[in-house]
Amino acid sequence: MIMADLFKWVFLVLGLLITLVSYWVLFEALYPGVVDRARARYATRPIRTTLIGILVTVPVTLVGIGLVSAPGAGGKFIGFAVLVLLFTAGLLGSSGLCRLIGERLPSPVDEAQPWRRVYRGGTVLAIAFVLPMVGWFLVLPLTLVSGVGAAATALRKPKAKAETPAAPADAQAAGA
Repeated sequence: MIMADLFKWVFLVLGLLITLVSYWVLFEALYPGVVDRARARYATRPIRTTLIGILVTVPVTLVGIGLVSAPGAGGKFIGFAVLVLLFTAGLLGSSGLCRLIGERLPSPVDEAQPWRRVYRGGTVLAIAFVLPMVGWFLVLPLTLVSGVGAAATALRKPKAKAETPAAPADAQAAGA
């Protein structure tokens, strides 16, 4: 292997990891509420979130691959769009995991620049992807699949809690 081949792979991997971290920070900036709800899902129910991700990812991936392999440009385009949207949902949801990791690695800068939590957590997570075999075929796919589950649950608006009406002041005074 010549040096050019080695550098090709090194910079390809570095570029991919930098891009992943950039998307996680982008989603933190654009959709902080969704990222916060995804973080809460990872903090409270990580296994359930991953199972939801599997239940969503497997059929949508099969449909997307089926459309991409179908004859005709329209089906290929729709199939490719479905797969890209699925990948994007995985990145959106996994930005909540990055925030959770970053919160568990606190820094004094976090109060002034809260996006650094996602940046720090995303960097740690992206470096975990580099480990051959485990990082490539276990950590990265599980992160994206669970990200789909986190995004699917986080994109739903939380139900507003029914507030009990405050008792009138006269009724409180009469009871006292």
